Amino acid sequence: MSIQENISRIFSPELLGQVKEFIDSHNCFVVTTHMSPDGDAVGSTVAMCRYLRSKGKQATLVFNDRPGYNLSFIKGIDDCLVFERNNQEPEKCQHDAAVNAISEAEAIVCLDYNALYRLGDLADEIRKSQAPRLLIDHHLDPVVEEFSVVVSEPSLSAACEVEYRLILELGDDNLVTREIAEPLYCGMMTDTGQFVFNSERKDVYLIVARLLETGFAKEELHRQFALELERRVRLKGYCLYHKMVIIPEHQAAFISLSKPELKRFNHQKGDSEGFVNAPLDIKGIKVVAFFREEKNFIKVSLRSKGDYPVNIIAEKFFNGGGHKNASGGEFQGSLQKAEQLFVKALPLFDKYL
Repeated sequence: MSIQENISRIFSPELLGQVKEFIDSHNCFVVTTHMSPDGDAVGSTVAMCRYLRSKGKQATLVFNDRPGYNLSFIKGIDDCLVFERNNQEPEKCQHDAAVNAISEAEAIVCLDYNALYRLGDLADEIRKSQAPRLLIDHHLDPVVEEFSVVVSEPSLSAACEVEYRLILELGDDNLVTREIAEPLYCGMMTDTGQFVFNSERKDVYLIVARLLETGFAKEELHRQFALELERRVRLKGYCLYHKMVIIPEHQAAFISLSKPELKRFNHQKGDSEGFVNAPLDIKGIKVVAFFREEKNFIKVSLRSKGDYPVNIIAEKFFNGGGHKNASGGEFQGSLQKAEQLFVKALPLFDKYL
């Protein structure tokens, strides 16, 4: 019996029929994901474009904004159009091409987000389009009325896992070549913290085994993922020594970075990725928040151990969501107010310690 025959089937025949009809009845696709794309967003969209092309379709990947340098190890990341205007290098601006691609699309595939607002400025352009939308996601509470077909599985590790399972159950596993398997693996690897979070199910490793059969260099991917630039290492040291706040009575910690601090260290997109995980290595710490001041909001990342549900904190206090142990959101207000809100929420969750 093959590996894929051991992977449980989770989609209803009715849903599979809807997805098949969606793909078969259109030829020109745009593939999208949320603003500030992470590894799962990049991996799932790159893989989806290649999957659609393997079926003879035209597929264009459109990002609201360019992924951070830390994801450059994912091959195919540059095979995209970026909607955000490039004011510093206007000759490289892809905004108009992205708008044209969306206006000409017959169908739109939406990966790794549960509501259109998570597209940032790109959302308005997507809303203008009359093209039907297929959602493939793993976040809680999808806004189903914004999509024509909804494939949402919050119990799964990553959008890339949802996508592979969908391909498998559609009968297209034979199309999963190295070029599709590698970005799918990257998405699963990054969204689980290299298989630390949300990855206890047997099926996760059966899927990994199947993807590895295609022959991509897993160890080299992990090495590339671990490489860091000097400015990132210095910023991390600054965060841990000067900015980390421990709240022992709630087994919690948080780190925050203001815009002046980010400027001081020449912060580029991706530089602070994963910093939220560092305090979890401290004995006795079970929940961590990381706050980063953006132009118009505070970016919030949350991590935890065991049964501590940071997805509830993200949903109730920071307009977000995610997995039980790995979630995120946004806060409209000052950095100080975001910190105070987190500290104020902690006593409500002491029962999980």
